[in-house]
Amino acid sequence: MVDAAGLTRRASLGLALASPLVGRAAFGQGARASRLVVPYPPGGTTDLTARLIAPRAAEALGGSWVIENRSGANGVVGAEMVARSAPDGTTLLYSNEVLTVLPFVQRNVPFDLQADFTPVARTVSIPYVLVGGVGLAPQDMAALLAGLRATPQQFSFAGSSLGSVGQLATAALWQKLGVESTFVSYRGTGPAMNDLISGSVSLFFAPLGPAIPLVRDGRLRAYCVTSATRQRVLPDVPTLVESGFADMVYEGWTGVWGPKGLDAAFVTRANAAVNQAAAEPAVAARMADLGLTTLSESATRFAEVIAAEIARNQALVAAARIQPQ
Repeated sequence: MVDAAGLTRRASLGLALASPLVGRAAFGQGARASRLVVPYPPGGTTDLTARLIAPRAAEALGGSWVIENRSGANGVVGAEMVARSAPDGTTLLYSNEVLTVLPFVQRNVPFDLQADFTPVARTVSIPYVLVGGVGLAPQDMAALLAGLRATPQQFSFAGSSLGSVGQLATAALWQKLGVESTFVSYRGTGPAMNDLISGSVSLFFAPLGPAIPLVRDGRLRAYCVTSATRQRVLPDVPTLVESGFADMVYEGWTGVWGPKGLDAAFVTRANAAVNQAAAEPAVAARMADLGLTTLSESATRFAEVIAAEIARNQALVAAARIQPQ
């Protein structure tokens, strides 16, 4: 999810190779060019994965996509535009899991994710990693948990945005430990990382991709990952499950939606094209380098994931007493 400023430099070559496509042939729709709306600024994880997958998916359908960044209000601005668009396949949304929690943490979200959109395909999963500054006293996850239990007020947690996986994982960890620390919300991963490195904030459940180079060069310490299994890029870092939290698996993801009423035959073809693009060896390898895992799922499965995460997130936000802003 998300605005990962630290990912931009690392991804510059990939972005250069996958610049926005502007063409006359639509994505299976005749002569009009199709828009793929990314509701975040260029350079973040969502934008990057869109630019890696979109050209190949459109090519598989004999057309092209124009990638259009419409950022604002934690992704609401771009998503609302797509929700109000005609369901003809010429305007699609490429966004992330934040949409499943926004109604519970943000006031006046002007759409219903399940009622106003048609799920097409999930594209990648995004593991998160709990990182801290190297000046932090605990050296490993066991010592960190002991410190949090004993003196939670001495630790502060960063969050990249409202409704982020990091915010949910932080709230869940506090619930499990029966503690509460300070939570500081930032506008994106980059600013949060900067304050983490400077010592202004203690800990951050961060997207794995932008955290990898900072852990490897010794500027951050990794305590655990939020995926079900350890990550190849950080093999010595345990999971939350290994750390004693059996049901704590939190991953972000990105995916493609259309407006409500999108033609079923188009959804089937678009789903197959997106899955084919994500499975291409060059795309999968590039994603793996960034700590991401490509997915291959049906549109029906995508809808099931959305429903399950909405239910889980609503319960977690209520239990954590997170107030909408």
